[in-house]
Amino acid sequence: MSRFVNKVAIVTGSSNGIGQAAAVLLASEGASVTIHGRSEEGLQTTEKLILDKGIPSERILSVRGPIEDEKVIENLVEKTIEKFGKINVLVNNAGVVGLPGDFKSMEAYEYIHEVNIKSIVKLIQLAEPHLEKTKGNIVNVSSIASIRPEKTDKGVLRHVQGRPRPLHEK
Repeated sequence: MSRFVNKVAIVTGSSNGIGQAAAVLLASEGASVTIHGRSEEGLQTTEKLILDKGIPSERILSVRGPIEDEKVIENLVEKTIEKFGKINVLVNNAGVVGLPGDFKSMEAYEYIHEVNIKSIVKLIQLAEPHLEKTKGNIVNVSSIASIRPEKTDKGVLRHVQGRPRPLHEK
C-alpha cells in the first residue's frame, strides 16, 4: 500500500516503541519522515529499520534532542520544511510516565509538564500553519494512565487527549 505517497510526517519519540513503529509504517506507506528522539543509537536503529524496507535515505530526516528543549521543537518543524517543503502529519508520541517520586517534587512535576504538555502545545503551534496548508493531521499518543489511577497525574495526560479538539473544529 502507499497511502502516504508524497506526504511528510514528523514523529516525536520515534527512537523506540510506538513512535519507532509509527515512523517505520509511515515511511513504508510512502511518507517522508522526520524521526526524533534523545538516543542517537535509537534513532540510528529507526533509520536502519526504514532503510531495510528499501526506502531511500533522502526520505528520512533525523532530529536528536530532548523534546522539552524549545530549540529541538523548532528544529523539528524548520528542518522538516527545509528538507521536505511541507508537513502533512504530526505524531506527538514523546512522553514520560511514572518518574520516581512523580508529583512529590515540583521538579518532577515541571519535567512531566514540560515533556507531556508544553512540548506538544509548542510543536502544534509551530506546525499548525503548515498542517493547515496541507489539510494535515495531528495524532497525539497518550497512555492508559490518563484514565486509570496510576502514579502519574491523570489530569496531565487528559489534557493531551483534549488539546487538539479546537484545532479539529477549525
